[in-house]
Formats: sequence, structure tokens, C-alpha cells
Amino acid sequence: MADPQLDALVKAGLQSLLVYPSDAEYTERQRSYWAANAALGPKAIVLPRTAEDVSRIVKALAEVDGKAAIRSGGHMQWAGANDIHDGITIDLGRMTNVTYDSQKKLASIQPGARWGHVYDALEPHGVCVAGGRDANVGVGGFLTGGGNSYYSGRVGMGCDSVANFEVVLANGDIVNANATENPDLWKALKGGSGNFGIVTRFDLKTIPATPLWGGMRASPRSAGDAIVQSVVDFTNDNEKNPETAYIINFTYNPSVVPDVVIASVMVDTLGKEDAPIFENIKKVPTLFQDVKSRTISDIAKAYVLPSGLRQTWFTLSFKNDGDVVKKAGELHDQLVEELKALLPAQNFVTQCLFQPLPTFFAKRSVEQGGNVLGLDSVPDNALLWLLTGTVNTEEHEKIMEEKLSAFAKSLEEYAKSKGSDIPWLYGNYTDKTQCPFSSYGAANIDFLRKVSAKYDPAGMFQNKFVGGFKIPKNQA
Repeated sequence: MADPQLDALVKAGLQSLLVYPSDAEYTERQRSYWAANAALGPKAIVLPRTAEDVSRIVKALAEVDGKAAIRSGGHMQWAGANDIHDGITIDLGRMTNVTYDSQKKLASIQPGARWGHVYDALEPHGVCVAGGRDANVGVGGFLTGGGNSYYSGRVGMGCDSVANFEVVLANGDIVNANATENPDLWKALKGGSGNFGIVTRFDLKTIPATPLWGGMRASPRSAGDAIVQSVVDFTNDNEKNPETAYIINFTYNPSVVPDVVIASVMVDTLGKEDAPIFENIKKVPTLFQDVKSRTISDIAKAYVLPSGLRQTWFTLSFKNDGDVVKKAGELHDQLVEELKALLPAQNFVTQCLFQPLPTFFAKRSVEQGGNVLGLDSVPDNALLWLLTGTVNTEEHEKIMEEKLSAFAKSLEEYAKSKGSDIPWLYGNYTDKTQCPFSSYGAANIDFLRKVSAKYDPAGMFQNKFVGGFKIPKNQA
């Protein structure tokens, strides 16, 4: 039986870019998703290499019925974020070029690249960019979703470093979006995800590739109170040392340590070894540590999360309140014990992370033209929370999802009881049941709707392209 989507792509001369379920490359691309639960088995994958290829694909699919999804690096963890079953997946995985213009001090990066490759390509030029902290994370989703990096205190979110987006619109036009050309689209793409077109090139402002100092420290669970105080103090003091970054993580990972530990990552992006802001943190006892001077590429590769497993993530934000962090630690202890009663103790991993989100991060964003994330409306220093669970089977994934959802609700209720909740969600961490756009604020949602109506009047990227989060149709 004829298939309208496949026929349209072949008719457009795109046969050489198509791979089917019987092809080896199809199998390879499906296996290359970071989370095993994200790959959905489309009826075909189309693999463009250039913006012109993407334009022809979009024009062909616009003419016929049928749904499509867009994938760049494929690191988003929930089913439906970047793949489709009964439809076409536009896989940007062949678009991995990275070039550097020393005159403009801009790095031009195609969307299918991953951050480890980007750092390696830019290092010989003595520059780097505000990209992902995990080498395996893809460029496209990270940047259009916001992009929290080790450099956020210096230059804002990753999206704020985008000087220009090259975008294929719903009608197939290839346009630029920057501060002077389509500036409304430029702002909307900084946090607006895949709702306006397909970004085929990011031109990013660069910074000198100074060696970093830092890495991971693992402390016993008994050091919890000291570490909680350290992240609260760091968040309040971060603006004095914007070049530094800090993350804490209550984690159960039996392949490393059989008990719950608290891992922390501290980084000085200017390479200073003994920054005063880390003085008290370094006094906390450790089980082991991996702290040294290294490149951004090295640290990103050192902390790559394992791929090919089933992932569940939830995220929330809170005021910088140590009691909320302690409560999360207690709930995490309970979670691990509950999971041990339901799953083999060696078959799951959990993480309960807190990252500083001080108000000055948003100031950096505004200085560079602003974005649509809505962080500039959050009046208090905050903490970004991420809860993750990793398992091997679909059956265990359902158990993990139920337990993590209950954990998130309990922690949110506790924070609300103390007046410490913040209704802001980071889109790159959200579960499919959470809608980040609803947390961006009414003005930003209205702006996103207007930009969508202007550049995609038929709503192709709202309706035909089904992956990822969509702009809310009604005011939240």
C-alpha cells in the first residue's frame, strides 16, 4: 500500500536520505538514543546533511497527511520527545560540522553534534562555548531548551550565547534569526524548543578555553547536613565568584558504592585551584575524589551518563532553602529502601540533584538580549532540583516512574508548606507529564504564541511535528 509521506519524500528526490526498519543504519540510529525508552521505531528515518536537505524534507511533508518528529542528539529521556512510531523521524545526526570564525569569534555548530565533539573541535582554536556538562548531550535540544552549563554565572544560559540561528521554517524558507534579523524568532528560539522551525546551525559566542579546575567528590551520607549548608551558602555567594559552579547529588549507584552517598561537583572555569567559595566544601570528608585541572572536554567526557538504559526524570525548582534539600535527602533514602524491596538492588540507579540557580543568572541572560525562560521573573535565589531513576526493563520502568512521581509530589507539597516552592520548570529536565512552558509566565507564553503564528501560520510545528513540548493553547 502506498504511503503518502514516503511517496512525497521520494518524489522530492530524497530517497538517498531515507533509511527503513530493514536497514542496518536504521537499527544503529535507534540504538543511539541515550535512553532506551525514547526510541519508538518510526516507519522511516530521514537523515539530512544540509539546511537545503531539511528545507526539501519540510516542504515534502507539509504537502501530505502524517506526523513527524525531530531528533538532534537524542538525549531527551521520555518517549515522544524526539522520535515517533507511526510517522517519519527527521534525524539530524549526520549534521555534525563545527567550524570557528576567528574574526567574529563565533563557533558555527550543526544541531546533530554532541558537546564532546564540539569541545574537541574548538580546543585547537583556544576557545570553548557554554555547552553541556555531559559530552554525550546533543547540541540542538540543549540550546533551544535553555542550556544550563558550568559557565552560566559568566554568560547566562547556553541559549544566551547564540548570536544567530539558521532556521528552516514551515514553508521551507531558510532564514537567519539574530538581534537585527528576525529578532522575535531569535528570542523565541532561546528556550522555545522546536516550536518554530528546525534549527540547522547555531552561531555561538565563544570564550577563551581556559583549563578548568574541579571535579567530583563523593562523601558519606552522614555528611549530609554539611553538604546541604554548603550548597545554600554557595548559591547565596555565587555572584561574588560567577566563574564557579557547584552541584550536589544524593545518589544510589551500587556499581560504584553499595550505599547512598552524596556526590558533589565543583568547578572553577578560570582554573583557580583554591577559590575561597570552595573553602568549606573542601572540609567535608570524602570517600574518594577526582578533582584536578583539566579541559572542558576532559571533564565532560569524565562524567558521561551511561546510555542504553530506561530513564525516568522529574524536576522542580525551590527557593534556596536548606530544609527542602534535607527533606529531599530523606525522601531519597526512603525511595532507595522502597525500590530495594521491589527491584534487585543491583538493577537500578537513582540521583537526587540540586544545582544553584541564583538570580544573577537571569541578569546575564537579559544582558545578552533575553530569552523566554522566565527566570528573570523569579525574585529569589533558587535551587534547580532533578530526580532521576535508571532501570533495565519496561516493567521496572513503570515501578520507577510511580515511585519518582510520588517523591516529586511529596517534595513539592513540603516546599509549598514552607513557602519555598517556585513554579518554574527547566524544560531539558522535565518528565512528559510536566509542561515547562506553563512556568515561563503569561507574557512569555503570549509572545511564543505570536511568534508561532507569524512564522508558522498553519501550525505545522504545533500539530504535524509531534515531538517535544508544545506551546500551551490556553493560558495556564
